[in-house]
Order: sequence, then C-alpha cells, then structure tokens
Amino acid sequence: MSPMSISSSLWALAGLVAFYVVERRAEEPMMDFRLFQEKLFAYASVVNAINGLARGAVLFVLIFFLQGPYGLDPLWAGIMMAPFGAAFMLVGPVSGYLSDKYGSRGLATTGLLVSAVGLVGLATVVSSTPYWLLALYQALMGGGSGLFASPNTNAIMSSVAPEKRGIAAGINSMLMNTGQMLSIAIVFPLVLSRIPEEVMFRVFLYGGGMSGASLDVFQSGMHEAFLASFAVTLLAAGISALRPAHGLARQAGRVAV
Repeated sequence: MSPMSISSSLWALAGLVAFYVVERRAEEPMMDFRLFQEKLFAYASVVNAINGLARGAVLFVLIFFLQGPYGLDPLWAGIMMAPFGAAFMLVGPVSGYLSDKYGSRGLATTGLLVSAVGLVGLATVVSSTPYWLLALYQALMGGGSGLFASPNTNAIMSSVAPEKRGIAAGINSMLMNTGQMLSIAIVFPLVLSRIPEEVMFRVFLYGGGMSGASLDVFQSGMHEAFLASFAVTLLAAGISALRPAHGLARQAGRVAV
C-alpha cells in the first residue's frame, strides 16, 4: 500500500472518530447513534451494510464479463443484465406485502440465502456458459435481493419512533452505499489488477471479447470475487437470522408489523 493510501486511510479513520464524538453530543444530530440501542434497528442496519458489501461490485463485474469473455458490445451487455432488475422488481413489492403480514426476519434471511445461491452459480460461469444459465443466476441474485430489501427496510423504519424515520432512512442509505463502495474498492483490484490496461479499457469502452491469458486471468479473478461475495452474504444471513423477531419492536410510539 502506498504512503498516500495509508495517510488517507488514517485521516479518514480520525475523521470518523471525530464525527462520532460530535454527533453523540449534538442536540439534533445528522446521524443519531442512539438509534442503534434498539436491537432490531442495529441488526437490520448491519445486515444492510454487509449485503451492500457482498453485492455492490457484482453488477460491475458482470458487465465486464459480458463485454469481455462473452464478447458483447456495451448496449447488448446492458440488455443482457435485465434478468437481475426484472426479478428484483417482481419480488420486491410482494416481499414488502408479506413482511407486513408475517414479519421481516424470515423473509430477509431467505432472500440473502437465495442471493447466495445465485452467487455460487455466477462463480462457475465461463465464456462458453449458455446465456439461459447466466440469466437464471442473475434472476436468483435479483430475486433474492428483492426478497431481502423490502422486509429489511420495513424492519429498520418500523423499529424507530415516527419522528426519527427520516434519520433512519438516511442511515439505511448511507450504510448500503458505503458497503457498495467498499465492495468495488476490494473486488476490482482482485478481478482487474492482472489484466493489461489496454485490454481493460478496450473491453470497457467497446466490448468485443477477450482471449488468451487475459481471459483466463479475468475469469479466475471473477470466480474468486463471487465466492468472496458468497461468503459475505452467508455472514449477513447468519446475522439476519439472529436478530429479534419483527414483532418485538412494538414499543410506545412505534409501529410494528
């Protein structure tokens, strides 16, 4: 790691500590750390961050795969990502409705496990994998994410007092985005660091395929990245299963389902 990276990391850590100290003392904090005293909120928020870490870079890696080993141009690579988004849109509203009736813990945990199955499948794809199989793994990822997202958000929002829901929503988005950005920072060097820059830029800008040593290196790194995401998703599922049942969040001034 370069001196600049070490210095930046230390400054970031110091800033994070200072932010915590100031926010704990503020009368109207931007991030109310006292919300984490509620176990359901704390568990659901941590799981949300870990899930972001697990899947934040998945779509970016898939785009590179479709434009590189699969040989598609950027337009068709985007179109071929449709199964993920379609499954998410179909499952998300249904899981939200079910969480209102049956609680969030089982649905959110099941969604993470379904996503884990999709990640294991993606860790096996190569340039010759038929598209229907790749689409199936994408649908499992998207459907699992949809099954997780709505119930988990429901748990976060209903575990706090109504006047705190704006702050809770901000924390939810911040943790998810932080997890996703960390995922990209960790996964991209693993997948792309051993590929020549001219090959990487050509594939990203124009698509058109990848062959030889670059193909083997990319696929190997991609498989490692997806397996790492699988392990992180299992961790998230374990924490989700251990959190309090959604009904235990029913307290004065709160709405539980």
